[in-house]
Amino acid sequence: MEFIRRFHDPDDLDRLRERLRDKGIPTYVAQGGSRAARFWSLFACIDEQADDARRVLRDPAHEPAYKVDATAFEATLQHDDTSLLARWATIVAIAVFLGFAALMLLVVRLS
Repeated sequence: MEFIRRFHDPDDLDRLRERLRDKGIPTYVAQGGSRAARFWSLFACIDEQADDARRVLRDPAHEPAYKVDATAFEATLQHDDTSLLARWATIVAIAVFLGFAALMLLVVRLS
């Protein structure tokens, strides 16, 4: 992903993101800042489309060289259910910790 632009107005972000989506450029938005100073960073999901994305923001008539189904692409980025991944990461971390503790106990008893 390549950074495109920072926005302070969510309506402006939505409008320009929809323009990019219509042109076949999928994007990702990361929120930053505090409550008082919110901002959103817009990224082009495909690095090769970053320059085209910047040109589309400056010139709405610009046609990107490489287009994809942006809506379908962005849908693959949304993973709302990460609980299974977190559960497995926790199990692996506990297993590694217990293995290390058993190894240390064995080393202490043998010395």
